[in-house]
Amino acid sequence: MIMKGRYTTLLLSLILLFSTAFAPNYLTYSNSNNHYTEGKSITPPCGGPSNTDSIVILPPGPVTLPADQSRIFTATLKNSNGDTLGGSPDWAVSDGSINPQGGGDAIYYPTSIGNHTVWACAANVVASVEVIVTMGDAESIELVGNKINLTADEVVELQVIEYDLHGNSGNMFVPSAQWNIPEGSSLHAVGGQPAIWTPGPIGNHTISVNAAGFSASWDVNVSRGVGVDLVIQNDRTIITSDESLVLSMSISDIRGNLWQVEGEWSTLAPQAMAWLTNNESHQTTFDGNLVGNWTVHAEYNGPENGNLNMSDEVTIDVRVGNIALVEILGHDSTMLTGDVLQLNPIATDLDGNIIEDATFNWSVDGPSGAESIDEFNQTFIPTTKGQHNILAESGGRPSSIRVQVEWSEPIDLNVTTSDGDWYLTVVTGETLSLHVQGLDVRGEWHSYNPNWTIDENFGSIEESGGEGDYLYHAASVNWTQLHAFVGENEFTILVYVTPGILDHIEVSVTDRGVQGESVPFTLRGFDISGNGVSIPICDVTVTSTAGRTECNEESWTLYLDNGGEQQVVKATYENANGSGYIDVQPTLLSGQFGSSTQVIAGGAILISMLIVVVLVAVYMRVKRIANEYDEEEEEEEVDAPQEMGQSMGQTPPPLGGIVAPPHGMAMPMPPSPMLGTEKGKRLPPSPPPPAFMFGTGITSNSSSAQPIPGVFVRSEPKYGWGDPTQQPLPQGYGWEQIGGTSVGVQPAPQQPQSEAPPPPRPKELEEEKPSALSSALSMFPDSTSNNDAESESDEEVVVSEEEPEMEEEVQEIPEEIDSPPDDESDSPTEEYEWEDDSEDEQTESNEAEDDKWDSWDNEWEGDEVADVESEDSSTEEGSEEVDDKITEAVEPGLGPCTEKGEILKPLPGTKSGESGWYFDSNGKPSLWEFRSIGWERIK
Repeated sequence: MIMKGRYTTLLLSLILLFSTAFAPNYLTYSNSNNHYTEGKSITPPCGGPSNTDSIVILPPGPVTLPADQSRIFTATLKNSNGDTLGGSPDWAVSDGSINPQGGGDAIYYPTSIGNHTVWACAANVVASVEVIVTMGDAESIELVGNKINLTADEVVELQVIEYDLHGNSGNMFVPSAQWNIPEGSSLHAVGGQPAIWTPGPIGNHTISVNAAGFSASWDVNVSRGVGVDLVIQNDRTIITSDESLVLSMSISDIRGNLWQVEGEWSTLAPQAMAWLTNNESHQTTFDGNLVGNWTVHAEYNGPENGNLNMSDEVTIDVRVGNIALVEILGHDSTMLTGDVLQLNPIATDLDGNIIEDATFNWSVDGPSGAESIDEFNQTFIPTTKGQHNILAESGGRPSSIRVQVEWSEPIDLNVTTSDGDWYLTVVTGETLSLHVQGLDVRGEWHSYNPNWTIDENFGSIEESGGEGDYLYHAASVNWTQLHAFVGENEFTILVYVTPGILDHIEVSVTDRGVQGESVPFTLRGFDISGNGVSIPICDVTVTSTAGRTECNEESWTLYLDNGGEQQVVKATYENANGSGYIDVQPTLLSGQFGSSTQVIAGGAILISMLIVVVLVAVYMRVKRIANEYDEEEEEEEVDAPQEMGQSMGQTPPPLGGIVAPPHGMAMPMPPSPMLGTEKGKRLPPSPPPPAFMFGTGITSNSSSAQPIPGVFVRSEPKYGWGDPTQQPLPQGYGWEQIGGTSVGVQPAPQQPQSEAPPPPRPKELEEEKPSALSSALSMFPDSTSNNDAESESDEEVVVSEEEPEMEEEVQEIPEEIDSPPDDESDSPTEEYEWEDDSEDEQTESNEAEDDKWDSWDNEWEGDEVADVESEDSSTEEGSEEVDDKITEAVEPGLGPCTEKGEILKPLPGTKSGESGWYFDSNGKPSLWEFRSIGWERIK
């Protein structure tokens, strides 16, 4: 039956070992999902199938289990129909821990002894099993007594306590044969009760016990008990007449322990009283004189025996003797084993004369025994270390000497374990018990204490208390040399130190880092002695407050996502762990784009690129404005002022291509004759796009000649010219239709008229030079300057000679902009006439506006530039024909009109009747310019 139980236990251990070895990932997952419970109950609802109706746990309770073992429990989940369900329940225990294994299995590891409960829970169903946990195998024992100091009349109750792996304790019965007690004492052990120790001699004693491979001890101090008898102590009762006898008076307790007391001495024979000395002390001397038997009596009554009368007596036999004194040489000397001590005994009579033929009886009280005395040669040759009392007796006269013997230096050493094993091996970090024996010159093996020298990297050695007993505390790994010195002789003892299990992990990471970067770090495993232990690097669990970690090809990398000092990097593998620390310097943008220096450098480069782009855009914008400005000057130089060929009262002939206004809309007033003299003046440059389109804010209305960027101008009808449809228009005057967005008047019947010859060009216009802005822009190098010159020459337009029949098509802007409210379209604006003396100021203002809205202008131009250029070209071709037919100048009125006769609303920053930005019929911004032939859409 015992062998069968062992095989069953071995089989269960193998099953647990393999189940644990083949499911490490599952166990890790279970632990991370709180499936591993320890020391707690469980409350539904729980995990598992929701239709669980019952749970069956096998084996059923109660189950008896030692505290140092484990047990597999299997839970079967069933529904209300009794069908077995898949899935695993949640487990919990009232003590210890339980580890789910999947498939309804779980391993229970108890901790403390007693009755405990294992629960399995799925959905709202809970099942439990009772487990009775008993003591596990003893891991250590302890000997405990109820007394340390006691008298010889008392006893000590001793109890052996065993401890298992989890620290559970219990009483252990140890038979009397396994106890070591002082000589003269006794011990009685009975099962289920403490062992009873009865003391003997007084003094300090140690009681020890050996059980289950462990040992424990208990120290006691025994003092004398209550005196029960008076005893005369003496070494003999026969003396010669030349001798004296020393007698001592002592009290004895129940255990036979003696202690001296002072009492009264006397003899039965009155004449013998003279032979006693110191008759009132605890000791007296009896001198033999007459041959015979002499009785010495002792009496005591005092506190040592409770003031009771006690007495004792001894009879001394006095015989005649010849030898009065015996002497031996060598008293209180020290020698080594193997040395020879000459005793030279001498016997003398009372007068001190030597007796040559005296014979001596020798004895030795010491470890070497009587065999160490050579009676024939009268020498002492010790074989064992220790104190020796050498006694010599001749003619009834004893004599003795005391000799201290030390071991001679061994000629060889023998080192074994405390169990006598010659092969010395130990796991690093643990302790190995050693016993040393030396071989002296007489061939005797004995325990010996040499001097030791050990490399500090390989541990240390210390005495364990006994002669030749040492404890070696192992360190490092490999064969280790222990050097034992005997005098000047060295002996080398080899000990093989095997590696220990993984104890801790060392994390080697740099002290400092920069946020956003990554640093490598290494992991190394060590046992308890600091020796390297191989571990799977990438299987180590590493976490860090500095950021995420990554293992690739046995190399770890830490990504410094978080800044701060003393960021911890923690590594855990099995039961070992370790940590390192790193200071992470915070960077701009949380290190998303590298270090702060890289971010600043990248930002500086980006800003520099933006500045370059802006400068290039500004340069191109200024250059284009300068080119337009130069083109306008060239056009003005080409255009000569025309004189009006007819009076104001004469109706001008209708222009070809002019469409009559819608029904109910009058033709606008004809232009003033004075405008004919101003046909050569330069028109102001196109104003920039309205500031409201960029959301720069609202300020009060501006009265300046130029619109202020970012200013919304509210228009109200009370400041305008009223409804432009109610104003009279002269016959033959109307809006020029550009691209289908304006409406002209119906031409009146043509009347013959004579065209006046064109007036001569003013001298000042012919001699006009390029503006300062154009001269300044010409200083910038431009590889396309020649092409621009050719383009400018092709784009010259003679405004006074444009044909009224020509229609220009201008592509509308693709982006739609909501039209402002009606109340804004009626906001009052100030009339402004462009004068020659304000051209420079106006040009500078427009240049500033153009620089500010350059990016906007580029965005609106898009593909329309080609159309505008083609439109300008067609305008130039028809301008000559228009100059031949137009004899009177037209007036701008309130602005351009649609085909339905509706006047376009100006954008904030543009005054009604002036060149600038207007909302077209689709509500989109469009740029209009008033010329000698009427309004023309530019953009």
